[in-house]
Amino acid sequence: MPKENQKKKRGYSTGQLVIASLGFGAVMVFWTIYNSFVPLILDEKLSNLGSIVLSATVVSTLTGFIMTIDNFFGLVFQPIFGRKSDRMRSRYGKRMPYLLVGVPVCAVLFVLIPLMGRIQGIAGVLAMMVVIICFNFIMSTWRAPCVAIMPDIVPAEYQSDGNAIVNMVAAVATIIATMAATILGAMGFKQAISEGDYLSVFVFGALVCVLFLTIILFFVKWPDNRKEQLARTAAALEKKESLRHLNLPSDVKKSMFIMMLALFCISGSSDGFGTYFTLYATKLMDMEAATATLVRTVATLGGVLLAVPAGIMGRRLGRKKSITIGLLVVAACHGLMFLIPFTGITSAVLPLTVLNFVYAMGFILININTLPIMLAIGGKKRFGAFTGYYYTATFTAAVVCPTLIGFLVGITGTYNTVQAFCLIAMVIAMILVANVKHGEKMDEETEEALAEAVEAAKEE
Repeated sequence: MPKENQKKKRGYSTGQLVIASLGFGAVMVFWTIYNSFVPLILDEKLSNLGSIVLSATVVSTLTGFIMTIDNFFGLVFQPIFGRKSDRMRSRYGKRMPYLLVGVPVCAVLFVLIPLMGRIQGIAGVLAMMVVIICFNFIMSTWRAPCVAIMPDIVPAEYQSDGNAIVNMVAAVATIIATMAATILGAMGFKQAISEGDYLSVFVFGALVCVLFLTIILFFVKWPDNRKEQLARTAAALEKKESLRHLNLPSDVKKSMFIMMLALFCISGSSDGFGTYFTLYATKLMDMEAATATLVRTVATLGGVLLAVPAGIMGRRLGRKKSITIGLLVVAACHGLMFLIPFTGITSAVLPLTVLNFVYAMGFILININTLPIMLAIGGKKRFGAFTGYYYTATFTAAVVCPTLIGFLVGITGTYNTVQAFCLIAMVIAMILVANVKHGEKMDEETEEALAEAVEAAKEE
């Protein structure tokens, strides 16, 4: 079949989607570097406050709490800005204006984080906190609009495939971010990074994100939707609705809330694991910080390799079945990582690398198929709102779980608690997903009507 006919049949351009996905790639670059190095900076700062001495339990709990600020802001503000982006009209469409403002501002604040970390004592911690709070707020204003780009472009029946492309681009961006320290080390920054000066890594990440934004701006054809009328109907619908009072059948709402609980468990596990892996590897497994980040880099390749097959699998096998398989794989990996310290292995680099690689393959199955299910439950008129609700669930977990895990680590005295927590969360998620009865397909009538209206708006 000719490429033009394939594009017409699918209803979207793969090339345009790949470039547009660089927006989410920028999100992943920011968060990968943030989650890898900010805990190390905080651990060092909180452990060296001069006359103020904090116990290990307090340090780990405070580190976990500070690392949840981004999730708290996401919980509060992402649903708001997701809904606002549904009603945005501009020459760049609904979502792009949020990226045009958010990415450059975040880039500047991102570089300021390690600079504030250079200030000694409690003043340095307070200065970092101010910048971290500002950075996390701005990030929360453009992440939901960024994620909603994919369902804007891709028809419902191909959204698992579309989400696979987004996640593949995000995985490549994550690899770039996790390799930042290694790349910069080869450029002459190795000694500074080994001594705990991570400024060059943050500058690298900021420049990559600005580059991604520039590519998106110049190579994606954003529709001028200033004359679009249908968005007003959707906006009026959303003004009348809230999370508690949705104009949906009771069985559909039940599936939505069960799915949100499952997302809470999934996100709580993944955010806890991501937040504490570097500390788990360095303090429990005696790894160097650079080695731990390289383990995660290699692991990310698992997600890259399975990203597109996972999308196809979600469409053909079913999203729920694909998610369940992913949950089983991830749970098994956490169980094996929990057992490693008891095996007497002298070097855990190889087994942890293999398990993280398999973990990434399992998690991509989960990640690619959960958002399409959530969006399909709400219907296309609610894409922005349900993207926000998706993040309401995931960010609630990301607020609660890292702090809870940090407290439990302090109580138990071992970072192996992270693996036990994540394993239990995955098992609960499996039970919940089994009880979700909707989300495999969208309302075809609504899909077709809205697709025709969007095409008509583009032609005006």
